[in-house]
Amino acid sequence: MHKFYIFLAAVVSVVSSCGIIKPQPPMDMNAVVEVKPLPVVVSQVNIPLEIDLMPFFKMADDKVDKTFSGQDKPCQGLRYEYKLNRSPFIIEGRGIGQIGLALDLQYGAKGEYCPLCIMDQCATPPVGFQIGMDEPMKRARIAIESKFKLLPTYKIQSVTTIQEVKPIDPIKVIFGFDVTNLLLNRVKPYFGELSKMVDKEIAKVDLKPFIKPVFDQMQKDIYVPNVGFLKIQPKELSLSDLTFNKSKLSFSIGLKATPAIQSTKWTTPLIPLPNLAPYKASDGFQVFTDVSMNYDTLSKQIMGYLKTQKFVVGKDFIIIQNIRLFAAKDKLGVEVAFIGSKSGTLYLLGNPAFDSEKKTVSVKNVQYDLSTKNLLLRSAKWMLNETIRKKMEEAMVVDITSSLNAAEKGINESLNKKLDGGITLKGNLKKLNITDISPREKEILVRVSLSGTVGVTVNQ
Repeated sequence: MHKFYIFLAAVVSVVSSCGIIKPQPPMDMNAVVEVKPLPVVVSQVNIPLEIDLMPFFKMADDKVDKTFSGQDKPCQGLRYEYKLNRSPFIIEGRGIGQIGLALDLQYGAKGEYCPLCIMDQCATPPVGFQIGMDEPMKRARIAIESKFKLLPTYKIQSVTTIQEVKPIDPIKVIFGFDVTNLLLNRVKPYFGELSKMVDKEIAKVDLKPFIKPVFDQMQKDIYVPNVGFLKIQPKELSLSDLTFNKSKLSFSIGLKATPAIQSTKWTTPLIPLPNLAPYKASDGFQVFTDVSMNYDTLSKQIMGYLKTQKFVVGKDFIIIQNIRLFAAKDKLGVEVAFIGSKSGTLYLLGNPAFDSEKKTVSVKNVQYDLSTKNLLLRSAKWMLNETIRKKMEEAMVVDITSSLNAAEKGINESLNKKLDGGITLKGNLKKLNITDISPREKEILVRVSLSGTVGVTVNQ
């Protein structure tokens, strides 16, 4: 083995004496370190939904009569018979967690008044009366309120109560009796039954069929041009307060997710719909991804600058003919082919760096590899001149704006597209930052953080 190194040194010496520089490649040439895993950042996806509850109110409405009649005929006092018609539900209120309902009533009554009864007989001829019978029926309105609560089972619980019974036409007092309120109080049990029926029908509302398709769709791969496959990866689900506008129930699904991008399709299975968690309104979105920058492409950019340069030190000079980038563990290596006063190959190593604002990747602290430096010390000390090293370092700056813009465009397109089931993504990337770079065997991986907003609309 010792003899081999003596022979190798002799060969290098001969080569150097002929004006050719050909050092041994760096020991770590093409060696790579393990790539850091992509950071996982919790993001929030907001999904507004709207459901029309009119069918449920209508079912409750249909199960209770719309016409009522009755009578009360004691021997002594006010004797009467009545009839009452009610309208279907009128949905007139709006609010958070509650809805205002109303019923329009038409009523009429006729009867007589006996001031004194003896032996089941009126002692004096009774005096008759009528309201809304042989004339237009009298009118009134019942105000009803339903308060809603979302249960962990995705069901809705409601409590419906009568708030007010308000006559529209003037109250008619007969023989000291408020006949209007007398009749309305008489039919209140019917409307109490109607309130119970509303609660019974609302209890049948199940939000799962509206939410599960959205939750499942958010777990599927979303293809991102120039990047790979985005997966939203929802982890936690919450629902906002229930808000009503007429019969429309509106609420938002909050998906807490850990979105991630990888170059190949995902193989993770769908997870079931989770239990509800406390709701927090937010639409912040952040995802990390690695953008691949091919060494050949980067080398061409650098050569675009170097091919016009002549490195002169005194009477000697070199001209760069070609360069090749390579990984050297956590450093970035440069193989330089040159001609001039000397010709051959140089190997330099530096620290890969990035500038998020300028969107550039560069090589800092560029130094000759040890084998190259030792050879130059013996055969071409002038090439160790600081001017050459600095100019090489200045050239090692690559603008990656176009690649990052392509990645940003691809993600923006993927965050604004129609999915299956009437689901549409609506997102907007607001910021792109380079956070790290990692030399690989054939390319540099530029890690970027993309942040913005994302939401989902559902055409139900």
